[in-house]
Amino acid sequence: MKATDVRILPALDPGDTYLEPNFLVVETTLDEQGEAMTSIAHVNADDGQGWGLKSLGQIAATTHSMAREWAVAYAANQEIPLVYERDETA
Repeated sequence: MKATDVRILPALDPGDTYLEPNFLVVETTLDEQGEAMTSIAHVNADDGQGWGLKSLGQIAATTHSMAREWAVAYAANQEIPLVYERDETA
C-alpha cells in the first residue's frame, strides 16, 4: 500500500463509535506544562472478540503534522487503510 492510499479523517468525538475494523489514531494534546504530547495507537477488531488496542508510543517535542506523517507511512507499510487524527493544540 502507498501512503497516498491511506485515508486521513478527523477523529470521532468521545463516546462516538468507530466502525472500521483496522485504523490508527493520532492525537496531540497539551500536557500539564503546556507542551505538545502526541500519542499514536493502532486499533483493530479482534476476530469478533472485541477491540485490540496497541500503543505505538507517545512523542514529545514534535508537531502534530510530523506525527501524522509518520503514522501515514507506518499505516501504508502495515496495510492499515485509515488514520484518524485530533490536534488539540491548534
